[in-house]
Amino acid sequence: LPTARLVAATTDRTVTETSVTTARPPLTPEPLGLLAGRRFHPIRRSPLHHRHVALGAHMMPAGVWQRPAFYGGTERRKSLIEAEVSAVRTRVGIIDVSTLGGIELRGPDAAEFMNRVYTFGFIKQPIGKTRYAVLTSEQGVVSDDGVAARLGENHYYVTATTSGVDQVYRDMLKWNAQWRLDLDIANVTSAFSAVNVAGPLSRKVIETAGCSVDLNAHDFPYLACKEAYVAGLPVRMMRVGFVGELGFELHAPSPLIGELWDQLMTAGEAHGIRPFGVEAQRLLRLEKGHLIVGQDTDGMTHPDEVALRWAVAQKKAFFVGNKSVDILSKHPLTRQLVGFELDASSPQPKEGHLVIRDGNIVGSVTSCEYSPTMNKIIGLAYVHPSDSAVGSTIIIRTDNDIHVRPVVVTTPFYDPNNARQTL
Repeated sequence: LPTARLVAATTDRTVTETSVTTARPPLTPEPLGLLAGRRFHPIRRSPLHHRHVALGAHMMPAGVWQRPAFYGGTERRKSLIEAEVSAVRTRVGIIDVSTLGGIELRGPDAAEFMNRVYTFGFIKQPIGKTRYAVLTSEQGVVSDDGVAARLGENHYYVTATTSGVDQVYRDMLKWNAQWRLDLDIANVTSAFSAVNVAGPLSRKVIETAGCSVDLNAHDFPYLACKEAYVAGLPVRMMRVGFVGELGFELHAPSPLIGELWDQLMTAGEAHGIRPFGVEAQRLLRLEKGHLIVGQDTDGMTHPDEVALRWAVAQKKAFFVGNKSVDILSKHPLTRQLVGFELDASSPQPKEGHLVIRDGNIVGSVTSCEYSPTMNKIIGLAYVHPSDSAVGSTIIIRTDNDIHVRPVVVTTPFYDPNNARQTL
């Protein structure tokens, strides 16, 4: 995708027009007849689409979905995104995350199934808690991630990436056709929609709207999940922090999400609530050093390359891809994803720009933005393992063959002790 964006910018076209390649195993060639005829681009819109348009959102494609990039005119894009970021960091923001995939697992073997499919341990996951869930392929490649909420002894609700949920669901059905475990698996992406209320005042907004459970840090700690009522509407609440602030994801039946949005916006007026879009969300998560699978990973990325070994259970007998992950972990790394920073006045690298070492290409930039919070250019890039230590200087070739020399730094860039998320 970063390469496609660079090609599109160079040829003055959109990514939709240039298209991207599809990574797939070498099975059979595609017949030319499949490529003939009119191109078809399906579009999906969340139940909140018309509310976003009414608020002046500039829409952008996210897979087959249309999502708000930011709110306001394109001529003020940079300042609007920075204002949305500031609202989340200092007050409270709300974002539509209905495009997240949702998969429901129910049955006596639900925990065993989760334990086999995902890299982390899920057998002993407490009811009422969430856990980061990473998927690897049989080749040991990071293929998707999400949040797994255990709502009951035999009941899990798992999120997946916007573009990856359909494949995750198909893979789950495939594996259980072999394992024959006793559970039902349902893709509920369309059945549930969600919003994320994030920022230091997010708790107050939800309390103002009316909530049936206590939201204080003791009764509803970080990474907890509960089924509750907000503004009189049934929701699944998850206290997670992709953007690095106190926040609550509220998942509600799709027909009710519009009413929930309206109630939260009304309750948030006194607290300075502001809707924010994908561009601000991506910057906020970058400041926190969180990965986006498919952007900061590719078809060859294994957990050790992106510092996800902590999310891989060391004592589990089996999970999909565990043998490959173990084999890969015993080989020396050929690249490592690191965080880097530059002075704000420096030329800004773009996604896909190359990392150079001794005249050779050794990696590329996966994410890079100017951070108004840090007043620096920050980013993530694959580098040679010898240059991955904090304090190392790397070379990135930017536009017009200009070379910049950012410094490798520790991630997360923002709030390294997670104090903001655990308020």
